[in-house]
Amino acid sequence: MSFKLPYGTGVLELEMEAAVLDGNPAKARRSTPQHSVIKSAMSNPTGTKRLRDLCVAGARKVVIVVDDHTRTTPTELMLDGIMEELRDAGVKTTDIKILVACGTHEPPAEGELKRILGKYYNLYRGGELEVEPHDCDAAENLVRLGETSRGTPVLINKSYVDADLRILTGDITLHYYAGFGGGRKSIIPGIAGRESIKKNHALLVDERATTANLEGNPVHLDMCEFASFAPPHFTLNVVADADGALVDAYAGELNAVFERGVAAARKIFEKHVSGNFDALVVSAGGFPKDRNLYQASKAIEHCYRAVKPGGKLILVAKCDEGVGNEHFEKWMEFDETELERAIRENFVLGGHKAFYLRRAMRRVGISIVSELDAHRLEGWGISAYSSLEEALKEEVKEGDKVGVVRRGMDVLLVPSAR
Repeated sequence: MSFKLPYGTGVLELEMEAAVLDGNPAKARRSTPQHSVIKSAMSNPTGTKRLRDLCVAGARKVVIVVDDHTRTTPTELMLDGIMEELRDAGVKTTDIKILVACGTHEPPAEGELKRILGKYYNLYRGGELEVEPHDCDAAENLVRLGETSRGTPVLINKSYVDADLRILTGDITLHYYAGFGGGRKSIIPGIAGRESIKKNHALLVDERATTANLEGNPVHLDMCEFASFAPPHFTLNVVADADGALVDAYAGELNAVFERGVAAARKIFEKHVSGNFDALVVSAGGFPKDRNLYQASKAIEHCYRAVKPGGKLILVAKCDEGVGNEHFEKWMEFDETELERAIRENFVLGGHKAFYLRRAMRRVGISIVSELDAHRLEGWGISAYSSLEEALKEEVKEGDKVGVVRRGMDVLLVPSAR
């Protein structure tokens, strides 16, 4: 069999007998205009009234939370649906604030903000629409509402808490320790204080804090409890396939929207496989998904559980920008026990990726075909190769059950037997 694996902006070819483990083709409503998909969701909300009917008299402080520049959410399209409902209810644009859910990220640059807002950027520049990038360290812009049962301080953006009408937007996709993105994640980490985010994310050391798992997942459960201190009045979330094509949209009450979106996302991204493999060859999916190891390592997390204990996973990721995160690089020098202690005592974003990679290495041998420094990788216990042919020759034995994943960032392998 012949395969072409995405690698940077090109491909690597290989010839071998292997099972193809690509994601499920999404039944996206491509024949339906995207704005119609959003409009249908807005017209038929779950668990609450239509947005226009929630705009009661006196509700003139409206906050709409949107994803930041690190995501590809179709924010402009979602704002179209929301703004139409607000206009029908008589809400003025000058009474609306767009709150960018930056979490711990830096605020978006002007060009990034323009991409996020689309046509609404001109209203912002003209002074008609207010935009506030959330700052997790701005104590004066945070309100403390209490503490979750897991000890997470509830620090939330003041503009959001004080609003008469709170609206969330976002996309629902796989997330490696919250289970799924979307829903409550717009509040934490999106518009929470740094202290809150660090405390919540430190819960990821629990074995149940894994991709696509919500059952008993302490990160997810803590996020839900956190959000309940100041729940949104209305939520609009979308689900897109691996190519970014809109599959569906869901509107209404936060938890009802999240539940419906997760069900749709599972059908797209989860790939159930029979048994376990002796070896997996996994491409992160090419540029920009394999621009650095920090990003590309997510493909390992998505796939390694389908490899037999002691088996091999070969990651194909160009990584021409290097490791990509100084905390990730530094924390890879720790063993798993040291990493768990560091995360519990002083969680730092970036270090968590090292924890997940070390956990995968406990089960399987990891090899990487890339442009990364071989000495550094080998110092971490990872086999380094500059060519796929060399990696296959060294890591795959005759008679091995082999699987090939062409877009490891966009599929979660779920083995029927562990």
